[in-house]
Amino acid sequence: MEEIKLQTTQSLVPPVYYRLSAVPENQFAYVHYGVRHPGSIFSIHLSDTLTAFNALALFLNNLQAGGNPCSTEETEHLKSLTREFMFQLINYFESGYEIFLCFCEKLEKPRPREPLYKWFAKNGYEAEIHPYFTGVNPELERYRNFFNALKHSSNRTEIFQFINPGTSTKVLGFYLESVDEKGMIGPNLDFHPKHNDAGTAWSYNLHIRNFYFLIYKIAQEMDAAVQRLCVREGVSLSFPSAPLVPTGIEALSNAALVNTASRFEGVFSVFYPQESTAQVKTVLLDPARGSIVFSEYVAGNKVISRGKGWGALMTTHGDGFSRSFSLPYGPQKP
Repeated sequence: MEEIKLQTTQSLVPPVYYRLSAVPENQFAYVHYGVRHPGSIFSIHLSDTLTAFNALALFLNNLQAGGNPCSTEETEHLKSLTREFMFQLINYFESGYEIFLCFCEKLEKPRPREPLYKWFAKNGYEAEIHPYFTGVNPELERYRNFFNALKHSSNRTEIFQFINPGTSTKVLGFYLESVDEKGMIGPNLDFHPKHNDAGTAWSYNLHIRNFYFLIYKIAQEMDAAVQRLCVREGVSLSFPSAPLVPTGIEALSNAALVNTASRFEGVFSVFYPQESTAQVKTVLLDPARGSIVFSEYVAGNKVISRGKGWGALMTTHGDGFSRSFSLPYGPQKP
């Protein structure tokens, strides 16, 4: 179980937002380093991430509510929303380093294109900054690597569908499509290891919950790093008592909880065959404790069992040149 303390149960916005809002205008080092106010940096990236999450979760909910196969237009849009969310999530994580810069001494500025984590290490801030990476990376790493594999190659995101006509149920998933050592096009085995001698995919029902958790986990670790920097620099930041100027992230945060807790946890609790040992995250707003509480359970028998009415549908459209495919959850088709 992981408990994320809130500033108030009337606000689902992560508490670091309120801590950063206490930074006086034109003070600290953010002007020296030529970056925005740290509260502004956080607000922009949280807003972009929540917007992308809500668009993905709502569209996915609507697609899975119907039992018919997705159209080409629907799968293409789902791929686009998935890539957009991963892009925004990684930017949101990276924005932490820009925020941390605001709380450092006024030193020589980072060189153009110098990674900020290297600048922090060079200037003796590793103890305050590195735990941010190690705290988030166990959950974020697979998605960061997935997105990087898309950026630096001809790999692409593909959608997979399990459909049960008897129950009018559809469970959507996604995978990184690449070329294996035999020249066959199919799931990248680094991300999607074989199950029953066939490639696999990631079910959205499992990973949308991870995405939501990461939004709060990143903010929690960001807040801890800011507090470590404040201790080092002898700075005290009190939370503001007056409401902040509305930025729209309250409504976005509320919608994200609805899209996750009310829709996915209430309806979409069927997972892909290889995910029986996966830890499925659940979320609960606990007003008595003033927290969002994330718990986990093992998927167990809540997975799709082939031969019990479930049919698999691959959505790749080919590239005009490749002729050999290794299908997820199916035999190889040379």
